[in-house]
Amino acid sequence: MRLSPIIYFLALANALAAVEPRPGFGISSWSSWNPRQVMRADCPELRNVPLIFKWDSLEPTPGNYLFDERIGKSLQAAHDDGLYAFIKIYVGPASPPWIYDLGIPTVITDREENALGQKTDDQQKYPYYFHPEYKKRFADLIDAFGKWVKTLSPELRERILFVQSAEGSTGDGQPYKGKPLDSKYIISHDDWNDLRREAWLNYRKALPGIPIVVNSDANSPAEIQWLLDNMDTIGLKMGMFSHGYHVSDNDERLATFEKLEGEAKKRGKEVITRGEMDGELFVSGWAKQNIPQALYWSGVFASHCRLDVWNVPHKALVDPANKPALQFFNKYAGHKNPTTAPTAFCALRDGLNASDFKRFPIEKFGGKPDEKKDVQRYLNIGKASASYGARMDDPEKATGGEMINRKAKGPNDVGWGILPGNYSRFLTQIDPGSGDVGRWNVDDSIYGRFARSFEHKSEKTQMRFQLDKSFGAKEVKVKITYLDQGTGTWSVGTPEATSEPIKNTNSNTGQWTTKTVPFSGLSELTLKYESGDDTLFHLIEVERL
Repeated sequence: MRLSPIIYFLALANALAAVEPRPGFGISSWSSWNPRQVMRADCPELRNVPLIFKWDSLEPTPGNYLFDERIGKSLQAAHDDGLYAFIKIYVGPASPPWIYDLGIPTVITDREENALGQKTDDQQKYPYYFHPEYKKRFADLIDAFGKWVKTLSPELRERILFVQSAEGSTGDGQPYKGKPLDSKYIISHDDWNDLRREAWLNYRKALPGIPIVVNSDANSPAEIQWLLDNMDTIGLKMGMFSHGYHVSDNDERLATFEKLEGEAKKRGKEVITRGEMDGELFVSGWAKQNIPQALYWSGVFASHCRLDVWNVPHKALVDPANKPALQFFNKYAGHKNPTTAPTAFCALRDGLNASDFKRFPIEKFGGKPDEKKDVQRYLNIGKASASYGARMDDPEKATGGEMINRKAKGPNDVGWGILPGNYSRFLTQIDPGSGDVGRWNVDDSIYGRFARSFEHKSEKTQMRFQLDKSFGAKEVKVKITYLDQGTGTWSVGTPEATSEPIKNTNSNTGQWTTKTVPFSGLSELTLKYESGDDTLFHLIEVERL
């Protein structure tokens, strides 16, 4: 039976829509954007920008809203440059001065340092959020903003990827930076989350059809359930998926996210995420010693965690050395369905997780379960892999939480609750470590932070990879990035051995090289040591033809 032209067109449009992620996903600038900061001419990889405004600039006097003058002009500039945008309105410490004239108490905190450990007197003054007049004025702001968005032309409204709810201290999940000097203004976690949910509901009502993103780090199971029950699209700021890669307890964070993702899928709801790489890139030793490498592996990790929007400081966006990191993230941003994704990847690494007492037993490495602060255990684990390049440059920072981790003076290859294996999407290594060894700090190139290699003297001579069964491409090309060091020979093939494996002999150029091999009907892939020197591998990618 032939389809009518209209039905055929609709079917084709639906198929194409399924292949492409939401337009605008990918690399974003940071922080608040203006047209003079960074444009696509400066950074071709730029896909969207953040439009962040303070309440005091949007409502300088009660009821006098300047949305057109402030937000509208920036949104138009983004549209003119082919960019999408997300919008966030800072309240709390960014409230207009007249708020305090309404009798709303002023809260002063003890904050002396920012998140990067730098001295600051910023954000020490806040309104008391539970005062009835503050809650009313905040709700009025959201309602007025929603009414303004509805007046936008369709072409401008479609440029809004999402709106992020900021309820207190910037877009973070707590009311204050620091602790109130007057204890009567301390807000409990439960009370604060009640207020957050109230703000989310107001945003949802004011902006039908536009996704609302909320900060996930402060969410309890109650907030997660509320989002599933009340939002058509689940939007999350996943801060610790975007600040580097060796971050404490990210194994639990990712497991929690995947559980929510699975429940949303059952309900037919989309999950979208954003995260930011902030000034730590230029301040913290682990990153600033080699910014292109730090940004590259942070982008690979963010892709593993299925981040959709990654905010990168504009100073990093315009540096040509960072182009590979930006391109890699854009390639995978938004592609979370293996049936339609154009590419799969597996970036090879070994994560030395000190909280894994099965792999690193107490009898050999010391420590006690749940004793995160035992520095000697971290050092013992690192020492066991030191001959393969593992380092512990600042072990005290490795034993802390995520905000302490990011202050490390150099690489810490052992962490607590860090992801233990490869970073990947739709391509998984089978039994990693059984036929290879982990390598760390191979060289200063962007690829050299981690690798896996053969070690034929210990009979580790084969790596196997499983492609997601739903990927289902008949014709693919496999791209293998390896270190062309020594003159060893290795092969790439399939376990079924339906055709002869393709062999490669290294030329000892000392450069990271990519070999491309076509396959038909690929489900599993093998890399096999054949002879000579052992080879180090960085990345396997499978692309549809």
